[in-house]
Amino acid sequence: MTWESDSTFVESDVIEWTEAIWPQRRRRRKTKPHPVGKQKIIAQITEIDGDFIKLTVLKSEIVENTVAKELHPPKPGSIITKKRATLLRGDPQRLHWSEEDVRKLLITQSGEK
Repeated sequence: MTWESDSTFVESDVIEWTEAIWPQRRRRRKTKPHPVGKQKIIAQITEIDGDFIKLTVLKSEIVENTVAKELHPPKPGSIITKKRATLLRGDPQRLHWSEEDVRKLLITQSGEK
């Protein structure tokens, strides 16, 4: 598998990124919340709607756990929605397509709309 960094997303891209895991929100916040760990996710883009990207999780794993309790990453097959800025924050790596020229054609067609 060849991964490359790219900020242009196309439907059917498979991307990998690392993101912080945040604690569940509580009613009253006395202090600023801190991440409780990090997870690496590999997912396929199924839909792009403006700034929001829908992804189907292919693989996920916890890479860092700073709390005593067990953390649960998203299950493979589950659908998650992320903002483009959130994905870019996690330094996404895109799986290289076997037909890169088809991907380039898709990018130029989506830019014309």
